[in-house]
Amino acid sequence: MKRPLRNKKFFIPFLFILLFLISACKAHPQNDNDNPSEGKEETIKIAAVGDSITFEYTPDTDYPKKLNDLLGEDYIVENFGVSNYAAQSSSDFPYETTEAYQESLAFEPNIVLIMLGTNDTKSTNWQGTEEFKEEYTDLINDYLALESVSRVILASPPTVFLETVFEGSIVSEKIIPIRNTIQVVASEYELEFVDMTKQTKNHPEWFFDGLHPNAEGTEEIAQIFYQQIKP
Repeated sequence: MKRPLRNKKFFIPFLFILLFLISACKAHPQNDNDNPSEGKEETIKIAAVGDSITFEYTPDTDYPKKLNDLLGEDYIVENFGVSNYAAQSSSDFPYETTEAYQESLAFEPNIVLIMLGTNDTKSTNWQGTEEFKEEYTDLINDYLALESVSRVILASPPTVFLETVFEGSIVSEKIIPIRNTIQVVASEYELEFVDMTKQTKNHPEWFFDGLHPNAEGTEEIAQIFYQQIKP
C-alpha cells in the first residue's frame, strides 16, 4: 500500500512556483553573450572639413583615410574636403555653398575636424582678421548646433612654402594672422585647437608643391590629429 504524501496542500503550490521559476530562467538567459549588441559602443563618426589639403589631391594623399586606419574600427572618418574653398562666406568660393558642407551636416558627426583658412589668404578674399573671425565663427556655429556633436577641433592651416606669389594666389604671410585668429576663437568657445601651422613649419618635405601634402605629409597630419583625438 502506497504511503500518503505528507503536507500535500503545501506541495502543490510549491510545485507551481518551481515550474514558474524554471520557465522564467529559460525565457531570460543571464549570459551577456546572448545579446551581442548589449554593452557595445556605437561607432564614433568624424567629419573632416577642409579645402584641397583635406581633399584627396593626388592618390595616397587622403589624410582622413589614414586617420581612419589609425583610429580603428570604433571610428569612421569621412572626407568633406573641397578644393579651392575658403572659410569666409564673403570669399570667392565659400565652403558653406558646397555639397560637401551639406553632406557633412547630414552626416551627423560626433567629432568635427575643421582645417580651413589657406584660401582665405588670397588678396581677393582677405579683408582683415576681424572679418575672418566673424565669418569663420559663423561657420563653426553650424557644427556646434548639431545635437550629435560632442567635440569640435579647430586646426590652423599648415605652413605654406610657395616660392612664387602671383595675383589671386595664396599669400603665405597671411597664414600667421589666420592661425592666431583661429586660436582665439578656439579659446573663446572652449574648443580644442591644433596648431598645424607650427607642427609643419619645419617640414617643407611634407608638401609636393609647397602647398599640398604628399604621402608622407598626409601621414604626419593624420598622426597629429590622431594624437589629439585619442591620446
